[in-house]
Amino acid sequence: MSENTDQRLNPQIAEVEIGVRNLRNITVYPLSMADQLKLADIISKALADQFKDGTGNDLTVIAFITNLVKDNLGRILGMVTDEDGNKLLEELTNLQTATIAEQIYEVNFGVVAKNFKSLFEKLGILFPSRRPLPPSVSDTGIDSTISTESPGETEA
Repeated sequence: MSENTDQRLNPQIAEVEIGVRNLRNITVYPLSMADQLKLADIISKALADQFKDGTGNDLTVIAFITNLVKDNLGRILGMVTDEDGNKLLEELTNLQTATIAEQIYEVNFGVVAKNFKSLFEKLGILFPSRRPLPPSVSDTGIDSTISTESPGETEA
C-alpha cells in the first residue's frame, strides 16, 4: 500500500520533512489511546516531581522543560513514527521538532479537546442545571451612590 493510500485511509497520518544536511520525509502517525495515556503519565509525573518541592524560579522551570524534552523526546518520536526515536533526534532541527510537536498536539489533543467541548455543550442542553442561579449584584439592595464630599471635610 502506498503512503498516499495510507493517508486516505487515515487522514491523521502526516508526512514531515526532516534532516540537517539532507532532507527526507518521515511519516508521523497519531498516538494510540494507550500511547496518549503513557504520554500524559510522563508529563504528569515530570510536573509532579518538579513542583513537589515548591521551588519554581525561571531557571528551574527552564531546566525542567529542557530535561523533560531531553529525557522523553526520543521515546515520544518512537511512538509516533516507524523510526528509532533516539536516532531520529540526530536528524532533526529545532524547527522540524516544533513542526512534529505541533502535529502530535493537534491530531491527538487539540481536535479531541474541541470535540469534548462540543460534546459537553450538547450534554448541557440535554441536562440543564437545576440549581438556581446566584443573585446578581443589582438584586442585593445596596445603594451604590458615590459621595462627592471629601473624606476630610466636616460640616460647619
